[in-house]
Amino acid sequence: MKKSISIVSCLSIISLLVFACKKPAMIQPVQPVTDTSMVNLSHLDYLYVPVTFSTGTAAAGIFIYSEAPDYHRVGASDEGFTCVDDIARAALVYLRSSKFNIDTAMQSKVYNLLQFIVEMQSSNGYFYNFLFTNNTINTNGGTSANNANWWSWRALQTLAEAAPLIKNGNAPLAILVKTAMDKLIARVKLDLVNQPSTTKIVNGITVPQWLPAGSGTDQAAVMILGMIGYCNITEDPIIKTYIKKLADGIALMQQGNANNYPYGCILSWENEWHAYGSDQTYALFQAGTFLNDPQYTAKAMLSVDGFLSWLLQNGFKSSFTIAKSGSVYTLQSDKTYDQIAYGFRPLVFAAIEAYKITGQEKYADMAGHLAAWFLGANDAVINMYDASTGRCFDGINSSSSVNKNSGAESTIEALLTIQKVEKYFAVKTAMNKYKK
Repeated sequence: MKKSISIVSCLSIISLLVFACKKPAMIQPVQPVTDTSMVNLSHLDYLYVPVTFSTGTAAAGIFIYSEAPDYHRVGASDEGFTCVDDIARAALVYLRSSKFNIDTAMQSKVYNLLQFIVEMQSSNGYFYNFLFTNNTINTNGGTSANNANWWSWRALQTLAEAAPLIKNGNAPLAILVKTAMDKLIARVKLDLVNQPSTTKIVNGITVPQWLPAGSGTDQAAVMILGMIGYCNITEDPIIKTYIKKLADGIALMQQGNANNYPYGCILSWENEWHAYGSDQTYALFQAGTFLNDPQYTAKAMLSVDGFLSWLLQNGFKSSFTIAKSGSVYTLQSDKTYDQIAYGFRPLVFAAIEAYKITGQEKYADMAGHLAAWFLGANDAVINMYDASTGRCFDGINSSSSVNKNSGAESTIEALLTIQKVEKYFAVKTAMNKYKK
C-alpha cells in the first residue's frame, strides 16, 4: 500500500514538534443560535423501556434491536433484551443533550437508566451486562459475566460523567452512583493496577500484556475516559498513575510513522486494528490533557495526521491484521465491511479533538468529512442517519447492500456523533460540504 498525499508526513512532523514544545490553546465549542439541530431523539426514546428488577427496583432499559421495515423492538433471546453496554451509552446521549438541564422528562430517563446500571453491579464490583425479558439478570452468559470487560468500563464512564450533573437533581441516586464507582475502582485496584508491565511478541509486534484482554487498547481507551472522570471527582492518585500506565500501553501499540505504513495506526488488539470501538486516539488526547503530558498528545496527532488521513484517502476499513519484520510492516489480511456507526464515531471524535486542541481548520474539515459517512458519503451512497426519525441503519455490508435495521448501538453512536459535530460550526459546515 502506498500513501497518495506526501504532505501528510510533513504535517505530522510539524505537529509532533509543536506538541513537544508547548500546549496549544483549545477551540471552545460554539453552537450558533441560528443553526438547526439534526439530533433527533425520537427513535432512542422509542427504544427506551421501563423495567422492574426482581428486587422490585424500578429502572429503565434500551431495547437492543429494532428491525426494519416497521422497526419493531427485539431482544436477543440467548442473551437478554437490554444491556449495560447500550444503556450506559444511551444515558450519555441524554446527559449531553442541550436540553438536559431544563427537560424534566429527559432527566427522569437518565435517572432510570443510571438506576439500571447500579442494579447490574455484582458483589465483586464488576457489572453484569444483560437483563432477560423476565427481568432477571443474565449472570452466566459470556457477554454478560461480571468480570473485567467492556460493560464495566462503560458503566464507569457514564457514572463518572453523570455524577456531577445529577447531584442537585437527585442526591440519593448520586450517592448510589458514587458508591458503585468506588466499588468498581476498588476491584480494579486489586485485579489490574499492579499487573506487571510485561510484553510479548505477536507477528513481530511488541504487545503490552497489562491492558484488558491481554492487549486490548480499545477497552483501555474506555477505561481511561471513565477513570479521568472518576479522578476529576475523587483526585485518586493511584488511578491517576494507572491512567498513565494504560496510556503507555496504548502508545506502545502505535505502528508505523508519518512516512511508513500503517502511518501511526494504534492497533486494537495484538496485531489487529478494527474500526469498532477504536477510541485509542481520542483517549490519548484526553490522557495528554489530563496528565499534562505532551507525549500522548503527539502520538494522538500522529494517528490523526497519518492513519486517519490514510483512511480518508485510501478507503475505509472494517479491520486488518499486520506483521512486522525488522522495520517493515506487511498487510496480512483486511476487511472493508461491515461498516458501522460504532466504527466512525471514534474517528470523528479523534479528528474533532485535534481541531479543538490546535484550532487548525484542516482538522475540522477532516472531522466533517468522516462524519459525512452518516449522510451519504459512504460506499453505498446512502444516508445512514435520518434526522427526521432519529434512526441510523445498522451497517453497510457492501457497496450494494445495507442493513436497514436500526438497533440501539447504531442509533446511539450516530446521535453521539451528531451531538459532537454540532458543537463546532466549522465541523458541521464541513460535514454538510461532503454529504451526498
